[in-house]
Amino acid sequence: MTVDLNLIRNYKLEEVWLPFSESILEWEQDFHSLMLNDEIRMVAYQNAIREVVKPDMVVLDLGTGTGILGLWALQAGAKQLYAIEVNPDMIPVAIATFEQGGMKGKYEIFEGLSYDINLPEPVDLIISEILGNIGDNEDCVPILNDAYKRFLRTGGKMLPSLVSIYLVPVSSLQAHQQVRSQNCKVINAKYSLEKLLQARSLASPFNHYYDAIIPRKCYLSQPQIARRLNMDGNDDPVYQAQLTFVVEENGVFTGFKGSFIAQLSESVALDISGDDINTRTTSDSWKHCYLPVETPVEVESGDEIDLLFSRSYPIHRDSPFRQCYAWSGTIKRRGNLIHAFKQSMGD
Repeated sequence: MTVDLNLIRNYKLEEVWLPFSESILEWEQDFHSLMLNDEIRMVAYQNAIREVVKPDMVVLDLGTGTGILGLWALQAGAKQLYAIEVNPDMIPVAIATFEQGGMKGKYEIFEGLSYDINLPEPVDLIISEILGNIGDNEDCVPILNDAYKRFLRTGGKMLPSLVSIYLVPVSSLQAHQQVRSQNCKVINAKYSLEKLLQARSLASPFNHYYDAIIPRKCYLSQPQIARRLNMDGNDDPVYQAQLTFVVEENGVFTGFKGSFIAQLSESVALDISGDDINTRTTSDSWKHCYLPVETPVEVESGDEIDLLFSRSYPIHRDSPFRQCYAWSGTIKRRGNLIHAFKQSMGD
């Protein structure tokens, strides 16, 4: 079954999609084609790789997919590329990318989860793009912690070198109604919200996040950093973040927008928070993360939204990508509680 690239590139503001990061082990080649045509992704990574890779470097492309990032590293002067890919269907695609790029004999591909793989030698640089639209929703932290400690030579570099996860309360009745009616766009007929909720044992569609471009006009406050991933081998994948947002204008609180800024190199940062679809400052493949609340609440300027945002691993899920998020909190007006909300992917 193939992906209609025209369909999924012609998305609209506040249009809710099933989260692509939840099907990472099932991505077809056509979804990789979508990523290859994601302008802000491709330009940022290519520029960063050209800046960071030096002649004679040994490079690891972790999660190589089609092999394009690894090819760029070789073209930038890397003497040896190691590539790791968990999806066996993508191995021939990556090989074709390297061979057609004239890199025969300069690469070696390993199939499987990186935890189970040993490389022939330490590497000078680890390139990865196992980022979801809220930063760590493709379980990059434990994967990259392990890679940093086992694969990277002393003094080696990570690309990206820092990822900052942002959250902001939003007013999007359009997105909220689509979640309530369970009317979500899907990449193809193989996927459905019903299947996703069943797999998670979730009764409510409001206990999951979604992909959607939530524009700045929907912001009720200023975005805040919920988590920084330092990419130093010591990031904790389980955490809680407590944030307080002061509402800046009247609106209807319907949830939170999540996004990230990744520092790929010293001069290149990848910011996926953009909302101009026409000029493609948006990301076709990532979009934004929409974390809905079940009950919309009218809020006024000066109200305080207290948020407890957490990431955990429930023991009942056996997938290697089994992270769960929870977002709960209160809304106060002049110090008085007016509403409480609680959503969790683990419920």
